[in-house]
Amino acid sequence: MLWGIVALALLLRMGWPTLAAFKRDESTIVRQALSIAYEGNLPAAGVDTSMGAANLPLTLYLMAIPLRLWRDPVAAVLFTGLLNGLAVLACYGLGRVYFGPVVGLVSAFLFAVSPWAVVYGRQIWAQNLPLINVGFFAALFAALVQGKRWALVGAFAGLAALLGLHMGGLAFIPILGLSLLLYRKQVALRPLLVGSLVFTLAMSPYVIHDALHEWRSLRAFLTYAGEEAQFSWDALRYAFINTGSYGIHGMAGALWPDYMAGLPNLWWLNGVIIALLTAAILYSLIQIVRGPSERRRPLVLLLIWFIVPIAMQSRPTAPVYPFYFNVLYPVQFLLIAVLLGDILTRWQTPRLSWLGRGTSLATLLLVGGLLAWGIWQGAVIGRLLYFMDQHPSTGGYGIPLKYTRSAAQQALRLAEPSVAEIIVLGSGTDPAMHETPATFEALLFDHPHRFADGRWSLPVPDRSKVIYLVGPVPDDTETSSELTPVLRRLEGLAHVQPGPVVILPDGLSYRIFYRSGPDRQDVIAGLTPFPEAVPFANGTVFLGYHVPEAVQVGEKLDVWVAWWVRTLPPSGTRYHFFTHLVDGEEKLLSQQDGTGFPTSQWQAGDLVVEYFPLILASDIAAGRAQIWAGQYTYPAVVNVPVIDKAGNPVTDRVRLGESVEI
Repeated sequence: MLWGIVALALLLRMGWPTLAAFKRDESTIVRQALSIAYEGNLPAAGVDTSMGAANLPLTLYLMAIPLRLWRDPVAAVLFTGLLNGLAVLACYGLGRVYFGPVVGLVSAFLFAVSPWAVVYGRQIWAQNLPLINVGFFAALFAALVQGKRWALVGAFAGLAALLGLHMGGLAFIPILGLSLLLYRKQVALRPLLVGSLVFTLAMSPYVIHDALHEWRSLRAFLTYAGEEAQFSWDALRYAFINTGSYGIHGMAGALWPDYMAGLPNLWWLNGVIIALLTAAILYSLIQIVRGPSERRRPLVLLLIWFIVPIAMQSRPTAPVYPFYFNVLYPVQFLLIAVLLGDILTRWQTPRLSWLGRGTSLATLLLVGGLLAWGIWQGAVIGRLLYFMDQHPSTGGYGIPLKYTRSAAQQALRLAEPSVAEIIVLGSGTDPAMHETPATFEALLFDHPHRFADGRWSLPVPDRSKVIYLVGPVPDDTETSSELTPVLRRLEGLAHVQPGPVVILPDGLSYRIFYRSGPDRQDVIAGLTPFPEAVPFANGTVFLGYHVPEAVQVGEKLDVWVAWWVRTLPPSGTRYHFFTHLVDGEEKLLSQQDGTGFPTSQWQAGDLVVEYFPLILASDIAAGRAQIWAGQYTYPAVVNVPVIDKAGNPVTDRVRLGESVEI
């Protein structure tokens, strides 16, 4: 029975790995772990938290292990699922040792089929690994319940590991402190000192790193903790929600009614599990006061485990989210299992001789109830995976790894014979901030690639062969999106050929193009060249433009500017481009600023066609207007001068054509 439960847990967490969520957080972890595995990077700090402080890097080092064996994100998904599946076995062990085999089996089964535990157990970014949670408490129980004093060193090592995974591990500091205070007679000085030393040594690289960086993380944490706090029930609510599947339909985004329609209406069963958890907490309190002495201390430790993380988040200074309470797994299931196990033991029911060894009616009812619960929860999980495969872009869960991985693989197949560079055209350009570049920064690891914002920029490197990966965009070419103007210009280039298309079932796709040509005249075809190329002081040159002759009030004026990177500017500099529509009195009517192709991505020889959609307000007076374009430093906002042949500043902007009729 135990191995069946563990196999089920592993299947739910490791099965169908390409359906795992792979958004910015997961991608960032994979990319940094790849850097450890293949580039020799040894970071002392990990990815940033929402409060601005950096996590410790243990998650990155853990993920580097499977990625060193196989540099595909699927390896990290499988490894994460394996560790979280083994946590179910560890839950059984903890329950069996301190409360008996029935408690071990029941808690392990509830943990194995918990939909929220499965969802988090399949995600690379998971705040804490329940396997480490159980390991920490196994050491703490051994020290304080069984009297194995040196096991306390293991608890301190577990605490360091929990903090190393994520800042959410801070909850285990008061858990450890309160437990040692309550049972201080069980604490020997030497194990306490050795454990403290182990913890200090494990934390020291991070502390030294933070000190060398002006205590950035410490200051961010203190700022976060010092903000105004308000009491909230969210922490308690999420702790109970995570026990069942309540609220999991939110992973389906706006299509959640369709997700729920595919399941029988048994959501009320979540109320049953929440009621059981409530009763289990009350029962544990009674047992602590009136129960057998050997039960009291383990139950106290379980309640400390459950209560402290909730109490710490009950007066938050920022919004609280359900995944903050991964630190609780699997204590909820252990508490429920203790209650159910005692009911089974004390409930005198007839023996059913026809079931072999005279199984009691109470056992039959418990097993039947658990199976019904498990089947329902399994259906919830299976429906979610199937639904996200069929509707990957609904939000909430995010586009599964399956589709972005396929797009990257198709682009690499085209690029690798000639080691052609891959240009990713999507929304955003910063892997640290934006979803598409973060995802493909990991998936295109170790192959030349760059990012441009496909809403505004089309860069063409000075190479004979280039691969473009565009998306996600509507699969129907008649349907427009933010990427449509640049996409259509790319499709119209004479030397560009369409490649594979990775179609998402809900009407989006990743489209791949292959460019191979003797020159780049097709890139500027259809644009009006300047009488003479316009050089700027930062090493860029304006080559041509396109401006409509007329535009209606209230409509959009599509402006295109072609520019060339003659020489690279100094490292660390940043430039934004601008277009201004002004009337005859130099009054600003509309403008478009930004950087679709950031300075950090430039290479000498790049030819870029930049798109500037100028929106005209409905109250603009009709007449003639002019369009000016230029560049400025960012964030200082100092215009970059246009220079003459001798390198002397001439002006700080250039006019595009004569005028536009409004």
